[in-house]
Amino acid sequence: MDDDYIDDEYHDLPRYRSVAEIGPGELVAALKSLAGFSENTFLVMQAHQLGMVDNLLNALEDEIMRHQADDDPPRNKMALLGALSPMWIYAAYELQRTWRQRCEEVIKLADNGGLEFKAGHLERDLGYRHYDRELRAEQLRDAQQRPELVAQMRVDLRRTEMGFTTLEFIRVALAKHEVSKKGSKKPPIAFAPGLARRNRYCGSMEYEMSNGGTIIGTVARRDIAESIRSIPEAENPSDDTLASFRAYMNPPDVDLFAKDGS
Repeated sequence: MDDDYIDDEYHDLPRYRSVAEIGPGELVAALKSLAGFSENTFLVMQAHQLGMVDNLLNALEDEIMRHQADDDPPRNKMALLGALSPMWIYAAYELQRTWRQRCEEVIKLADNGGLEFKAGHLERDLGYRHYDRELRAEQLRDAQQRPELVAQMRVDLRRTEMGFTTLEFIRVALAKHEVSKKGSKKPPIAFAPGLARRNRYCGSMEYEMSNGGTIIGTVARRDIAESIRSIPEAENPSDDTLASFRAYMNPPDVDLFAKDGS
């Protein structure tokens, strides 16, 4: 068989599941599988909201993909997809960032023996009931009694780092018009922030990850959603794998003429 034919046939294979194959509750279930997530009522509520909008976008992306070549394509829905996709990305980022921040706090307190003190501080009488402070104190005491929960938080932070970092890169470009640079006092200006095109295989809005004139990759909104849905199966990466990924996602500045970092 001709090698060119094999190559063409390979690239014609579907890269994404059909929308009909995606369970409406998959994304929520994946998030709830994370250590310490399902015990937080407010995180779970926001996960359901994120899942509902994801289901809506999946259907919208699929419809637009099927009709974009029509004589009269659904332009209003195309515009709606372009507007809602960044909003979903912002929400997906903030929800995972909050969970990660809570885990990092618990781990730090567990390491320095501060769980009891912090829980007591949150439980002090304010003259009124503060439900989230009470919930956080309860979670800290749970971590104090269950060291295996803290251990699982460490693993889950590692397992989700690559997906979250990719999401963060896109979010920073969209929201701050900057390149996501760890440790940079003045991050580079993003190239064409917010500019996106529809992915040919799933209809999802697709964004470039760029640093100066270098494009280091492209990510579709569906890619982000699938990375969340795949959390339960995600492996704990090796130290070398994480180090290589961090270097890849934090490339050196490429503007050779920028003397002041502008």
